[in-house]
Amino acid sequence: MNAAAPQCRTVTVHAFGGDRAALGRSVRKALDDEMHGVGSGPSRLDCFLYVGHTGVSTDSGRAIYGFSPDFGGLPIWQGMQLLRNGDPLPGVVVDDTQVFVQARKHRLKVQTFDVILPQPAFQDFEQTLTAERMKSRFSYGFPDGDGDCNCTTWLERLALPLLSGSMDEFTGLPGFSMFPRRRFGQCR
Repeated sequence: MNAAAPQCRTVTVHAFGGDRAALGRSVRKALDDEMHGVGSGPSRLDCFLYVGHTGVSTDSGRAIYGFSPDFGGLPIWQGMQLLRNGDPLPGVVVDDTQVFVQARKHRLKVQTFDVILPQPAFQDFEQTLTAERMKSRFSYGFPDGDGDCNCTTWLERLALPLLSGSMDEFTGLPGFSMFPRRRFGQCR
């Protein structure tokens, strides 16, 4: 490699598929109860553990940022119903580190892989991520809905190459576990 090559920097992607079994049943029941006015509904965390989530870290996992729907003042059941119907919601980027901590506590398989970038590309990505944290320019939608992207495809919108926007396809890719690190561009 060229001695003048820029320093390598790492962006770590964290992802887990949701729990559609026992937890999924309780979340669906809580959504139904909330819709019918007989319960407070599931928490934001419960919804993530149910559907799965993808996030990104530029600081070795101390903070993991994820893209998700902003329900505004809507009850969670109504926001989830809109997404299931294919409707977009405004997207928001927040520190979701605790979502991934809780996923591990619930014994969900949190997978990670590193995307190795040369320093200039890393800085560009980090600046874009910072801008997104202030106000995302994308709308959130479930796959095949009308939103711009979901938590996985959002990373590709930020120019991070991931190969697939489907959580199951993304975490099930043979290269995901066989090649847990990918470098793009020359760096040392």
